[in-house]
Amino acid sequence: MPRAPGRIDIGGDRRISELLAEALLEAVRDDVIADSLTHPVHSYPARLHPATARALVELVVDRMRDGTVLLDPFCGSGTTLVEARAVNQPAIGIDLNPLAVRLARVKTWTPSVPRRRNARDAGMRIAAEVMAAGKDARRSGFEAAPLRAPAGFDPNARQRRIAKWFAPHVRRELEAIATAIEDLRPDDPDVAEVLTMALSGVLYKVSSRKSDTDPTWVERNISRGAAARWFRDRVSMIVAGLDDLSVGRVPATIVHEADARDLASLKLPPIGGVVTSPPYAGTYDYADHHRLRFDFFGIRHRAFDDGELGARRGFSANSVEASRRWKEAQIAWLGALTDAMVPGAWAAFVIGDSLAGTRAVAADDDLRGALDDRMAVVAWASQQRPMLGAAERQAFGERGKREHVIIVERRPDPTP
Repeated sequence: MPRAPGRIDIGGDRRISELLAEALLEAVRDDVIADSLTHPVHSYPARLHPATARALVELVVDRMRDGTVLLDPFCGSGTTLVEARAVNQPAIGIDLNPLAVRLARVKTWTPSVPRRRNARDAGMRIAAEVMAAGKDARRSGFEAAPLRAPAGFDPNARQRRIAKWFAPHVRRELEAIATAIEDLRPDDPDVAEVLTMALSGVLYKVSSRKSDTDPTWVERNISRGAAARWFRDRVSMIVAGLDDLSVGRVPATIVHEADARDLASLKLPPIGGVVTSPPYAGTYDYADHHRLRFDFFGIRHRAFDDGELGARRGFSANSVEASRRWKEAQIAWLGALTDAMVPGAWAAFVIGDSLAGTRAVAADDDLRGALDDRMAVVAWASQQRPMLGAAERQAFGERGKREHVIIVERRPDPTP
């Protein structure tokens, strides 16, 4: 979302549209919410800003019927779900990205205090053991433990894909931490997941990958023991965030690994509100962004590779065909969402214009065009993105490139 303020245009219900404009501005103003609860525990490209999510969750939840649930059908790392949990609102998240699903579950995990302490203590113990083993590795006669071989992954192929990204001593530390976590998993899978996501959160930091979104190889000098120390610190960060989040009594947040176009198969409870940031056409490639994590942890991702909506790789191959598939996908997931919502429920969509291949995509027009007669736009706010590249300026012209928040209401079904 824009981090520099741009002009905001509004429309529809005046009171609601002004609140939406404020929600957009929260992404620029906030210096607290983004670092609160479990929001900062793991990077995630193009994450919905937590302050904007908080404003929209409060707006949508305020009019939800009793006995209904908030839904985020593109939950990513769980930003909306964390904010729903913070206001004691039962919520369900859905995403096709297996890493995102695991991360969202960890970020909304609210067990008893002893269980959270067990997670912290296990992380401290594993980090201490790995740092001690690192000191032993400098002595003569030391034999390194064999590399892990996650089930279902060819160990040689995995080694070829991973080896270049880590210095040998860093790789040993990471593999030792991961092995210790997997040893713990049979006895306490929830704690093991917390530790796994803590390790995932530092994986790129100790690698030679430039960033989540940039796979360029860069030289990094990571000291011995750094991976274990940063893992230990990340565990503490997660547990502290869970401590802050574990207030009130509300059913556990549920996160499904599923396709948003197939909500009917999940047999969801009545959906009384939606807050979500759907994919942007041709902008991100999450399967590539997380490829190193998939390989390191042995996460199966074929369904995600095949079903990721709006992925940049699809538009680079054939933008005309990709645009057709994109429109079909939007109609499909919006139709499935409409089916799941109760009459009168609101859905808040945070969407952004994008350059898909060479085509300028007006996200608000695309969304409106995919809605059926059961959905009506209540209000909207659109913020200009002032900093554009030459290709974007040429493609978008005078209209400019914008981020949008749109509120849509589920109308009652027609009387037979």
